[in-house]
Amino acid sequence: MSNHDSFTTKGRNLFDTRLGRRGLLGAGAGAVVGGAAVSQAAAAPGKASSRYAAPAIIGQATTSLVWAIPGNPDEIAVYQALADRFMEANPTVEVTLDREASDFERIVTLIASGTAPDVIFATINNWPALAVRDVFLPLDDFIEQDGYDIEDFYPQIIRPYQYDGTRFGEGALYGLPKEIAIRSMYYNQDIYTEAGIEMPSAEEAMSWEQFIDITEQTTVSEGGRTTQFGYIQETWWGPWMIWSWSAGGEAVDDPYAPTRSTLDTPEVLKGFKTYTDFVTALRVAPDAATTADQGKAEIFASGRGANYNNGRWMVPLFRTSDFNWDVMPMPADVERAQLLTGSIFGISSATENADAAWQLLSYVVSQEGQELMTELGLLLPSRRSVAESDLFLNSTPPESNQVYLDDLEYARPLPLHPRYPEMEQALEDETALVFAGTKTAEEAMLAMHEAVNAQLQG
Repeated sequence: MSNHDSFTTKGRNLFDTRLGRRGLLGAGAGAVVGGAAVSQAAAAPGKASSRYAAPAIIGQATTSLVWAIPGNPDEIAVYQALADRFMEANPTVEVTLDREASDFERIVTLIASGTAPDVIFATINNWPALAVRDVFLPLDDFIEQDGYDIEDFYPQIIRPYQYDGTRFGEGALYGLPKEIAIRSMYYNQDIYTEAGIEMPSAEEAMSWEQFIDITEQTTVSEGGRTTQFGYIQETWWGPWMIWSWSAGGEAVDDPYAPTRSTLDTPEVLKGFKTYTDFVTALRVAPDAATTADQGKAEIFASGRGANYNNGRWMVPLFRTSDFNWDVMPMPADVERAQLLTGSIFGISSATENADAAWQLLSYVVSQEGQELMTELGLLLPSRRSVAESDLFLNSTPPESNQVYLDDLEYARPLPLHPRYPEMEQALEDETALVFAGTKTAEEAMLAMHEAVNAQLQG
């Protein structure tokens, strides 16, 4: 599951348009637990395997919890299994899954109406818009009273969900990460072999020049039509910032408390231009019309792409392909770089059952919960005990799972700010104009710089 796609507002500040801070907090004063829930039967997909079909033994439930969950049917089946196991161990608690409540627009509506789920889902880039409005309960007291093993989580994915009321990355912790979303470069080993290209290293990142040369060698055209692409790109802000970070640039002055854009630097432009040139100048990557018609991941999965940059959640799809593939680090310029994203579950500040919600939350992201998710092949676990175990490292293909752990050292977040969605939309709009050939990279970057400053200073 792409964390970028699962929880966006497409540029509209829903809190500003639907309710202000006072309205949101007032609406949250008396939650109606379960008011927006779907039934367990409706939430659970019909094809759930017996591995995830532990029946719940529910007595006279005295507490009802609604849990907002993201994901495709296979992922939802794991959440249902976790809910069933939790209810079996806690027969006085009934847990209802709500898939729709993981959508940002939906959760805003539920919060405004006083029917927010007890356990809320948020992504790293959208949770600040909720955090500044006191939507989440701090978890520190729960963690301390239970002696919860918070040290098992990688600190890189804990820090973004801390907030002290002024800046992110410091203060109380408001959510527990279900994963770390680290990207890699997928590559088609059969295409590399056919082109006579040596298999890349899983430890050392190749240079930009080496990668560009490979994309040109592996692009194939017949009759004026490209039948095989050297590189398939994800086309939102995050992936191209990997190139700009690698060139030595940064998007803002401080990603945890941004006050001004630094997109107007030569380093950022170098990365952005290199990224867009794959489509506009080199023509080794598909344009927007091609990917809209066929799908980016689907082009790679069908064997018509040599390289594709995306997250670990693509593994289940690619395991259905009939070619050999693996992953490698992103190409590097002056330094190695990677994008840090992910998502959390947290407790609604409006819940009337905070203790029960904590018990559910702490179980969902427990070692057992992460092991079930890891078996699907969807994610890089946020717990060391799972990510560094054979369960993850030997879950193949890909063979080179260590790439994801190594890249944690180089991973950075995009700006943590309540108006992040508006920034992202402005940048996506400008990037689309470059791909369409109606703006140069330089012109678009200046517009992006001004748009981000307008959001940070507005």
